[in-house]
Amino acid sequence: MKYIVYGENRVMTGDAIAEAVIAYAAALGQNGTTDIVDVPTSDEHGSAATAELLLGPASQLMIETAPDDELEPEDEALVAELVRRAAAVGGARFVDAASGSSVDEEEHAAESGDDAPLRTRPPEPDAP
Repeated sequence: MKYIVYGENRVMTGDAIAEAVIAYAAALGQNGTTDIVDVPTSDEHGSAATAELLLGPASQLMIETAPDDELEPEDEALVAELVRRAAAVGGARFVDAASGSSVDEEEHAAESGDDAPLRTRPPEPDAP
């Protein structure tokens, strides 16, 4: 489980959903566009809810680890849709916040000497 921290609020959702939301937010921010995304969440008591997030260049999102929960929201269709949307706005590139430049996976490996793969998409949900 992960918390998506949005301003002074946070919502608890599944790992893959949180990763897809933040990747999509980065892609939107890089391209100066906005979108609204409905995110399935669960509260401290495990009740299901939905949070509506406005994502774009001014969005300040952060992901934090949350306690694991058997009722973790999973929505493979939402994750796939957010990955598709991120790719549609050019989200397959990594933004280097320190320099303001963007690099693709091959450039990242060549420039950094880092063999670790560059994360360009959210992790796959765990199999049940």
